[in-house]
Amino acid sequence: MAGFRLIDSVKPFLPFLPEVELPYEKLQFDDRVLYTVFISLVYLFAQLPLAGIEKDIVTSINDPIYFLRSAFAAEPRSLLEFGIFPIISSALIMQLLSGLKIIKVNFKLQKDRELFQSFTKLITFIQYFFLTNIFILAGYYGTDLTIFQVALLNFQLVGAGVVATLLIEIIDKGFGFTSGPMIINTVVIATNTIADIIGVSQIKIDDQGNTEAQGALINLVQGFRAKHKTLVGAVVSAFNRDYLPNLTTAVLVLTIGAIVCYFQNFRVELPIRSTRARGMNNVYPVRLFHVASLSVSFSYTLLFYIHITAFTLITLVGKNDPSNIVCKILGHYNDVNNILAVPTFPLSVFTPPRSFFGGLIEAPLSFVVFPAFVLVTGVWFAYKWQAISGQSAYDLAKEFKEQGLTLAGRREQNVGKELDKSIPLASATGAAVLAIITIAGELLGLKGKAASMVIGVCGGFSLLELITLEYQQAGGNSALSQVLGNPTSM
Repeated sequence: MAGFRLIDSVKPFLPFLPEVELPYEKLQFDDRVLYTVFISLVYLFAQLPLAGIEKDIVTSINDPIYFLRSAFAAEPRSLLEFGIFPIISSALIMQLLSGLKIIKVNFKLQKDRELFQSFTKLITFIQYFFLTNIFILAGYYGTDLTIFQVALLNFQLVGAGVVATLLIEIIDKGFGFTSGPMIINTVVIATNTIADIIGVSQIKIDDQGNTEAQGALINLVQGFRAKHKTLVGAVVSAFNRDYLPNLTTAVLVLTIGAIVCYFQNFRVELPIRSTRARGMNNVYPVRLFHVASLSVSFSYTLLFYIHITAFTLITLVGKNDPSNIVCKILGHYNDVNNILAVPTFPLSVFTPPRSFFGGLIEAPLSFVVFPAFVLVTGVWFAYKWQAISGQSAYDLAKEFKEQGLTLAGRREQNVGKELDKSIPLASATGAAVLAIITIAGELLGLKGKAASMVIGVCGGFSLLELITLEYQQAGGNSALSQVLGNPTSM
């Protein structure tokens, strides 16, 4: 490849980029389980509050990305302020650009693969740095910060991003199972869902010192003996409170999870046969969710960029002043209950409503633009991704040929054409189904929890399938299964 390539620009930074070495030998099944569990726990326990800022800080802008956090395992005003968004977005965008030939990369060369991975990592670190300082300059952590406070915030947030990147790289390099971002997201989403339902931690809700349980179900039980509520008020609050998780959102989230589980079983089974041995017939399943939940992640990545760009311009250039020309074009932010930063028109059309009926009155256009954006970008991504990620019909046809397989009743040279009738359609249809499920939940006021549940369930199924396959390939020999009392090992 003659001439300058974008990935070559990372070469001066290679000596400074931290890297996880590949394992010297293939790890045993039990070791990979322990690595996966340990790294997930490290990430969960890293949700520590930031040092150097006031605990109960009050600012004019609170959280401009509140509905995007759940999809990227991000916790506000903690070390994991931006979660794994820079990691996911950098990987998705770089893979997409290389697949569309916008960036020149020869993945057959090990050197190019290493440069590509290093460039992606560099973009990730840069994103953590810029996001941190955008929030600092916008006053998200308070105004009149000292140089020491700014430096401390950078050290914490960028440092946490570097650590999260390396943790995920440990999994991706073969120490754990499958994709690091998928595992982290799945574990965090599952943990948050459980905490939203039965979390027992008490959270202060007013200046009188009254507290309520984070878990909606626990809050209902405790509400019956709460001094600051009547019996009817406790029941109503358990289903309708908007400052903490409530039972209505819990039921909706669990329903979305059940729907995604149901559609996971949808597939088209294509009969295949061996070209090397007679009588060896089987079926190849083409799943409805051929690209899993990557389409939803891509749509929310674009939404993240849209809102961060608008947030930067509105707060740093327009000073969040409605009379400023920038705010007249993009909109400005209004605080609600000192918790959410709600954008006005036109930025509001890219934000799901906080509630169904409230959204119809406050931002009716968001019921058109937001669903259309998520649906169109998700379907487009799924269609393109299956063609460039090694999962296309013709890639699969090559694998069939190498393994001595072909479609029953079809000539070997026509396998690619036949598969091309199913795989692109399944990818686009699956992305549309997931987008519709996500949109339905968000329009009902789930504030990002619909997308997180879709991503979490799809990731959970992928992880379960991979672990099961690895367990079978290990011959079912696992000390962990014996410790846990697996009857098949007895």
